[in-house]
Amino acid sequence: NNLTDTGRVFRCFICADRATGKHYGASSCDGCKGFFRRSIRSNQTYNCRFNRQCVVDKDKRNQCRYCRLQKCFKAGMRKEAVQNERDCINPHRAKGQPVGTLSINVLLQAENRLLFVLFSPQSREISAKKTARVGDVFESMKQQLLLLVEWAKHIPEFCSLHIDDRVTLLRTHSAEHLILGAARRSLPYNDVILLGNDFVIPLRGAELEVSRVATRIQEELVKPLRELDITDKEFACLRAIVFFAPDCPGLEHPQLIRYLRLQAHVLLEEATCDQRGRLGELLLILPALQSISWQMVETLHLAKLLGEARLDSLLQEMLLGEGTATTQGQCAGRKRCTSSTMQNSGQNQNNIMSSYSVLEQHNYISALESYAVV
Repeated sequence: NNLTDTGRVFRCFICADRATGKHYGASSCDGCKGFFRRSIRSNQTYNCRFNRQCVVDKDKRNQCRYCRLQKCFKAGMRKEAVQNERDCINPHRAKGQPVGTLSINVLLQAENRLLFVLFSPQSREISAKKTARVGDVFESMKQQLLLLVEWAKHIPEFCSLHIDDRVTLLRTHSAEHLILGAARRSLPYNDVILLGNDFVIPLRGAELEVSRVATRIQEELVKPLRELDITDKEFACLRAIVFFAPDCPGLEHPQLIRYLRLQAHVLLEEATCDQRGRLGELLLILPALQSISWQMVETLHLAKLLGEARLDSLLQEMLLGEGTATTQGQCAGRKRCTSSTMQNSGQNQNNIMSSYSVLEQHNYISALESYAVV
């Protein structure tokens, strides 16, 4: 039906955006239609962080999924109207069945281990949060590096890799992990970046270099992810794709890493199969993630060189690659490589031991208890 034949513009009953038709029993826009379909098909359970009275309109519809879904039901959308479709990835494999050994359930369980830190139980009133100083930013970075180790430890496929490859992956992807986590925490906000320790970096008023990085995170990552209304499954797959990069120098068995990344790609393809073009939109975010990570590391290098920042050994080892040459290779087209190709096996082992020495010094060795260094 053409909704504008009579000159009238029909509005979505959920968010008041322009409606494209009657979907699942209610007049709605494509955004709310897709949100309702994904929520029902994946049997999502959402929670409201406020009092279940959130405003759901065109600008704020992505901020609270619980209230948005409840408004879909009130508008007349029905679960039974969402029909199951065939597996659009592989008709010969049941949907949800693991690809290889990596499964979406494993990735979601690893993500759930981090949610209590990523979404702080402290006050969500942005005006009540303190502006981060340099020391607060560094403390949040250290916290998030621990979470990266914890996240990886809960993926059995990672724990089964060669010890050298585990350390290489952890060190190589530390910057991307920090930026991706900051972007996810900041989805409800428009003018600040929320750190893991509940401090904020304002887009205006912060130090110039810090403000530039924060602005890029907001403009190039937060806004696109908010507009896409990224789901937990999609985010889990995206993090795995970023993490398992087979082309970074120093890997002993890159073919195993390549296979894990392929599995993560297929899982993301399955998670987005009901909306054409969504897979591409999500993957196009990764080059921006890589670029912002490079800029953050370059800012830290410059601050250290000028004596403006004092980084402890953990941050220098994990972010600046202390003791190794730093290259910016392609790394699967979107990864920052923080260690150059090792000259010989002896140098390689020394660097590996150095990484674990730093982790142990900062009491992070408990997160690595599942694989000891002999």
